[in-house]
Amino acid sequence: MNRFPLLLTAIFLALPLQAQEDEFQTVITPSFSPVTWERLVNAEDEPENWMMYSGTLDSQRYSRLDQINTGNVTELEMKWSYQIPVIDRAETVPTVVDGIMFITEAPSNLTAVDARTGRVYWRYDHELPEDLRICCGRNNRGVAILGETLFMSTLDAHLVAIDARTGNVLWDVEVADYEAGYSKTAAPLIVKDKVVTGIAGGEFGIRGFIDAYDPVTGELEWRTYAIPGPGEPGNDSWSGDSWKTGGAATWITGSYDPDLNLIYWGTGNPGPDWNGDVRLGDNLYSDSALALNGDTGEIAWHFQFTPHDVHDYDSIQVPILADIEYQGSTRKVMMWANRNAFFYTIDRETGEFLEGEAYASQTWAQGLDPNGRPIRVPGMAPTYEGILVSPPYRRRN
Repeated sequence: MNRFPLLLTAIFLALPLQAQEDEFQTVITPSFSPVTWERLVNAEDEPENWMMYSGTLDSQRYSRLDQINTGNVTELEMKWSYQIPVIDRAETVPTVVDGIMFITEAPSNLTAVDARTGRVYWRYDHELPEDLRICCGRNNRGVAILGETLFMSTLDAHLVAIDARTGNVLWDVEVADYEAGYSKTAAPLIVKDKVVTGIAGGEFGIRGFIDAYDPVTGELEWRTYAIPGPGEPGNDSWSGDSWKTGGAATWITGSYDPDLNLIYWGTGNPGPDWNGDVRLGDNLYSDSALALNGDTGEIAWHFQFTPHDVHDYDSIQVPILADIEYQGSTRKVMMWANRNAFFYTIDRETGEFLEGEAYASQTWAQGLDPNGRPIRVPGMAPTYEGILVSPPYRRRN
């Protein structure tokens, strides 16, 4: 059984106020070994740690810890608790390195605690403007770590580098203008010597993108837009100038294959959400999986799950990478439980569609054609009067 979720439950239990204040008054530098790229590539060899958002680069989220099992799970008891001081959403995945736990808190704060005792080492509060444009909650899902530096997204669309030992800010860069509707909620992903990060704000007429930054200087290394511009393949899938404000946000952390040097990242719904008449066409690369070259950000291939989405079926789910036996041979695949209610298996080298089956109740599609394109049920588009469709709309940005 995975010990990690049990630990998450503990850290959100109540801590008496005086004990909490005493912890914050004591300053002790946490001790851990620097997190090298080699450690991240081989993260599965350190089951006692959780060094990135999905545990490992393939995002399988599987723990090899075995001390807790079905025979002794009833004997568990609380070891310690940590009370998050801000009353807000808690959608974080704490990062754990050599007994140090780094916990992001809403709206854009970060705390380092001793994972053995709950003792607080330091806390960083990111100052935010009062006029934020956010559609769906003041979230922060986690950090990335490389060397002795933590990297955190903020709601005002900044990327911040923080000294993991002291909590001091090393650099702070503006990724995009929050006043134009951009924000950031997801944990970044380390890819070799780059910090890869997405963007949120699809409800505010943004143009989504994925960035890579230099971890030392904060300099932008490359940017790949999730909506192609004029003259680029796919731009004609947006009628008129609708591509400029088409959304396709990238607000959940992706995965990476070191052997193929490909980053896999999902994109959100096109905008406006339900009125597809103002953006006729398939609306590439919204509701898609993008495979990007890890060095340049160039798109190697894409797969669009829901062309011309009018139901807000964001494709921002975490890509799960695995090598499986398929039709008598080993295939490198990407598995994807999409919000449109279909589960996809795709060749992650080429983007070839292999399999797709409904895993939940759905009424909008008759199924998928041989290329994985949905076969729509007529009459399921949104209307002024309203129409019942499954799966229903559900927003979590």
